Amino acid sequence: MYDTWWPHIDGWGLADLGEVRKRRITYYVVPASTLAEKATYLRAEPLTEAEQALHRPDLPFAAARSDALSWPEEAPASIEASAKGPGPEALEVPEVYLHPFGPRGGERAGVRVKAENGTAFTRDELVWRASVIQAPLIRAGASVQGIGIYRSGLNRGVPAFYLWGSQSRLDDQIA
Repeated sequence: MYDTWWPHIDGWGLADLGEVRKRRITYYVVPASTLAEKATYLRAEPLTEAEQALHRPDLPFAAARSDALSWPEEAPASIEASAKGPGPEALEVPEVYLHPFGPRGGERAGVRVKAENGTAFTRDELVWRASVIQAPLIRAGASVQGIGIYRSGLNRGVPAFYLWGSQSRLDDQIA
């Protein structure tokens, strides 16, 4: 994921952290092979502490991903009732926005969810919360195979993830 120089503002697109905290931003994503092949190295500018705290580069791109699971058509009543999801054991953030997809694959408005313990989501809690949000939008013959929860950017300064299949939207476009 990367930022870009915007000539019309004579600055980096994500440089104004106050402004970034107020709106929804989506990170640009490119395969590492494309970056290595087409990019030109200019310089290295490490993130400041404030940028690290806001953008959270420590969070995974794929928080959960499985070919074996499917988004349910009915919301599970509890974590125990939902399918257990693969991915990191925990997502070390107290809240996230989850952006479901509609019946035709378009992204829907995000839903802000908070971890039950107030500090981090277990993998299973995150998959359960996502299933509850996605279930009302699932129709027979869903447009994706498997499940996936992928980093998309920030929404009002809170990490945002989009829901999709076992391959990310980037993987789908490459294929």
